[in-house]
Amino acid sequence: MKIFTFHKKNRYVVFAAVLMVSIVIMMVIANIESMLQAKVNHSNAMQVATMSVADPLIPASSPDFFIEYRLERDKIRSERSDLLRESIKNAKTDDSRNQAQDTVLKMIAEKQKEAEMESLIKSRGFADALVFVRENSVSAVIKTTSLSQEEVIQIADVITRISGVKAENISISAKP
Repeated sequence: MKIFTFHKKNRYVVFAAVLMVSIVIMMVIANIESMLQAKVNHSNAMQVATMSVADPLIPASSPDFFIEYRLERDKIRSERSDLLRESIKNAKTDDSRNQAQDTVLKMIAEKQKEAEMESLIKSRGFADALVFVRENSVSAVIKTTSLSQEEVIQIADVITRISGVKAENISISAKP
């Protein structure tokens, strides 16, 4: 009887940890999306604003926002991946195991899309780019002081081709 109680507690601890990490990730995503101030009107002509809010996870004095943020994003993904792997390993039902495996696969696909879009945007002559893929939207932060209408359209085209997200669901911001 003692062993069964231990496993049951262990399962609750793993579930609580996964839940907490998911909440933290959702908070980070909400903060990122609130920072991005690009807007799209109904004619798909995008307007770009410079970011004015600093990321709460990265000190304002950091030498390079893009490098620091990329490191933080990778750290969060790694922690989430570890928790999901533990959840897969300790899953009691096939349904919970399959759900955790699907989440891992979705994370991998998002990471690959983000990396591909960032590389293609940088190949257009920009110093750096961060792309955030969500279920029905994509946000991008481009390392530049400003973006022309043509540059915004080119970036949106790259994002649309890779992610399949419509132009009206894409946010693009400039950050020096």
